[in-house]
Amino acid sequence: MERPNEKRQTPRIEERLPIKIIEGDSGMVVETKNISASGTYFTTDKPMPLMSKVRITLLIPDTDGKNSKVECSGTVVRTVPTAAQNKTFYETAIFFDDITEKAKNTILKHIKKVITQN
Repeated sequence: MERPNEKRQTPRIEERLPIKIIEGDSGMVVETKNISASGTYFTTDKPMPLMSKVRITLLIPDTDGKNSKVECSGTVVRTVPTAAQNKTFYETAIFFDDITEKAKNTILKHIKKVITQN
């Protein structure tokens, strides 16, 4: 069911996928909380500056049990501090602003597969 004020133009699924994010000279590996062909949402223990440009590598499961590597660039569009277990985490959203059609289609194919399985 679509939410009344939904602004997204691509379907989004809740899924934990490994994602490597490189900002400048530093990088981190985390797991997505959700993903669409236009962006992703995850939690990290370090804040990322709004509007910072990042390089992204995602591993998307294939039907044959292997992973497809999806690489693109994105922009941090949201970072919200949240406390849990006496520690601060940062809920972070990245918009994919430089992604090939092939990479976008790999993500979309996976999303459609997950949606049809549920």
